[in-house]
Amino acid sequence: MDELPAEVEVLRRIPFFEDLTSEDLLRIARIGRRRTFAAGEDIVTRGADDPGLYVLLSGRALVEAGRRTHELKPGDFLGEMALLAGRPRTATVTATEPVEALVVTTMYFRPFLIANPSVAVHLLEVVAERLRNLQDELERGDER
Repeated sequence: MDELPAEVEVLRRIPFFEDLTSEDLLRIARIGRRRTFAAGEDIVTRGADDPGLYVLLSGRALVEAGRRTHELKPGDFLGEMALLAGRPRTATVTATEPVEALVVTTMYFRPFLIANPSVAVHLLEVVAERLRNLQDELERGDER
């Protein structure tokens, strides 16, 4: 495979997708759509039913979840659980400067997973590992 689009390299940096083949990443990039957001514009809103993964290609955004905030920069992502589970958003994310994002929606991602079962199996493994890490973290917190 010759030179890969920039979206593939950004997707490869996401822990969720890091072990996928270049071909799988290219297929995911092809089902994604680029969207732009102006400074001050909400990318996603807490409670909204907006199933999809957003990967920042450029710009910065602020995540507000409960009383906590943190900044997203190019290469960061949000919504991997919304992509798989289709649940309402748990945070509001607002562009703090103009943002360009690659958006992969559940509507296109589910058929992709059905057509690419090895990717589905990989993502199940990643989600299981994340849940195991969260459980370990919670158990360590109980010991304090």
